[in-house]
Amino acid sequence: MSASANPNLGGFEDRLAITLSLSFAGTSHELPGGSVKLVELELALHGFRGVVEFTVLDDASYGGGSTDALVSDFIAQAPAEISLSLAPVFDAPEGATSPDPITLAGLVTRRSLEEIQLREHADLPLIARRYRVEFCDPARALWTQHFPCRLYTTASLEAVINDQLGDEISVRYDWSALGEDRRMVFVHLPVEHGASFLDFVIWQADVRGGYFSYDYACAEYCLAGSRDTSGEVAGLFGDDLAKLRVRVPEVPRHAVEVCNSYAEEPTSAAITQAQAATGIRHDRLLRSPIAQDADDRVTLEKARLLLPSYEAELEFARMPIVTPIPGGLVELLAANRWSTASAIIGQTWLVCGLSLRAAAVDEQLDGDLEIGESGYAIQLSARLIQREDARPLLPDYRAPSYPGFVEGKVVCSLGEDGEKTWESTRNADTSLDEYAVAVPLWDSQVVYAPFAPLMGSGNVYLPCYRDERVLLALELEDARVDRLLDWREGAALSKDVQGEHILWGKSGTSNTSLSHVYEEDAPVLDLLRTNASDTVRLTLSEGNLVLHVEEQAGEG
Repeated sequence: MSASANPNLGGFEDRLAITLSLSFAGTSHELPGGSVKLVELELALHGFRGVVEFTVLDDASYGGGSTDALVSDFIAQAPAEISLSLAPVFDAPEGATSPDPITLAGLVTRRSLEEIQLREHADLPLIARRYRVEFCDPARALWTQHFPCRLYTTASLEAVINDQLGDEISVRYDWSALGEDRRMVFVHLPVEHGASFLDFVIWQADVRGGYFSYDYACAEYCLAGSRDTSGEVAGLFGDDLAKLRVRVPEVPRHAVEVCNSYAEEPTSAAITQAQAATGIRHDRLLRSPIAQDADDRVTLEKARLLLPSYEAELEFARMPIVTPIPGGLVELLAANRWSTASAIIGQTWLVCGLSLRAAAVDEQLDGDLEIGESGYAIQLSARLIQREDARPLLPDYRAPSYPGFVEGKVVCSLGEDGEKTWESTRNADTSLDEYAVAVPLWDSQVVYAPFAPLMGSGNVYLPCYRDERVLLALELEDARVDRLLDWREGAALSKDVQGEHILWGKSGTSNTSLSHVYEEDAPVLDLLRTNASDTVRLTLSEGNLVLHVEEQAGEG
């Protein structure tokens, strides 16, 4: 992430005032700003990551006056938090006010230290340590390690996300679609598939045409249906810049076609855009008997098909008079010592990235260690997009894999407990019939699956019965019965018999049984109807047809 990796990136020197605090399980350590020898920051619309290196003296055993109180907490297992603030010591003369500091509060992901010895002495005494801390925003630190598999019913996506926040992550919502209750939401993120909960959130923002961003002023995330560009516009000064690069992003050349494969009424809807090449498209395939589902998908894909405008990349010649934090708005005016012929004049720009590298000029071991500022060689650059550019600029993510398979038990309100009755319910929104299936793993929450043939021919009408074990295939918001998992009680034949058996009916005393077995290598077909004490049996065997009707006498 180091800006120094780019040999073409220029730089400047300036004095920076830095405040740095590390916290370990509630124990806080404040480090003087002058002890910081290196800062590397990458700030984006969706979060940040960084590196800080600093030196702490520990020379008391050699007659010095400094003791390192940090080391024992630093090398322990307790998680660490970091607070960092950085600002120029001297304001530019053109600035009406001092620029806001870059202020970050994040979680430490990696840490290390280098022990520095005084090699001029034979016993090589330890006199200082140089610490290195790598950190990032809370969601990147925690949600990338979070791989839940959970079912939620009658819940909104907002509620599902809130259930994963914990103590370190805060999310603000400005997106009505996320607050709508859904019949089910299944989060399927098994760790072996590699998609984390952060991937899930970004994926949902992407496929629903929304925005996921980090608010640096409030230290919280925002999920929104549109980008808020109504903030105050700050003016950069021409002398702030060392180099300007205008970049034209790759233009999408595809159109989109939404294809609904529902066999009774298949539809295809084309979505075009001005730069599409002939025959190049993204096909979005779905299968739904509900025409509105296809219409809604067309509306969504139109909103997602966005063309980019040209961007600006700035390299700074000094600390700018305003701090270009991602999400903020800036402009360059000709009156502020900038060329009227520039491609970026007359535009309002959204800051979407900021990169900073500051390395201490004074590399002496004790240089500026006890004061709050120091001199640094600085490389600072920013990436800007036009305010009207509506692309969400989401980070790369791994899409979750669906479906997930779990066991369920069919729910039926008809008949008595223990009876093998079946029931379908009519969905009021779609007018389609459904099974209700309880999922014992998650508090027997009930999901709804299409009331459709499961196996074999549609000519055979054998609905799933009460308490039948089934394998559910769970999508994000839908479920289906994938297959049956158990033989019905009384349906299985003895292992020493070759044949087949079908058992219909509600119970052991109210049913009809049809079996085809082999006796002495000859087929025997047996049909038995049972209704309490009344039985009728028809048996066809080699040379015989037997019809037997019997009503057994009641007990007592």
